[in-house]
Amino acid sequence: MKSEYTTTIQGVENRGHGVIYYELLKPNETITGDRYRLQLMRLSRSLKEKRLLYKQRHGKVILLYDNTRPHVAKPVKTYLEMLQWEVLPHPPYSPDSLF
Repeated sequence: MKSEYTTTIQGVENRGHGVIYYELLKPNETITGDRYRLQLMRLSRSLKEKRLLYKQRHGKVILLYDNTRPHVAKPVKTYLEMLQWEVLPHPPYSPDSLF
């Protein structure tokens, strides 16, 4: 039986404390820059609700993702700058992407 949803985006875990946020997409749905920005907004809200230390650490988040177009879209970059989240650099053709 074919699954109705795919797990395509945002499985965020916090050092063994469980999943903070996830979103399931239907097979015909795709990620755009605007949609990814909305997901980051939901992730930020979820962090504030579920991780009380998040506020004490002044909202410090270190984010690692690949360089796909939705991740580097202007609305996403602008929103991440507003949140002051650190984005770790990821080479465009990393050996990690080969596996």
